[in-house]
Amino acid sequence: MSNEPTHDSGDVPAMQRLYNRIWLLAAAAVVFFLVAYVGWGLLDLLSVPVR
Repeated sequence: MSNEPTHDSGDVPAMQRLYNRIWLLAAAAVVFFLVAYVGWGLLDLLSVPVR
């Protein structure tokens, strides 16, 4: 008998497994901010009145 916890994936919630993948979260953050700033820039360009 050992005192080590079992690493059964059924015991770990899905969001915790996602949070444990640091590079996936970093990539998701970069993509989110890229889309947000590009979307913000396009919205700003489209709001300029045309003569």
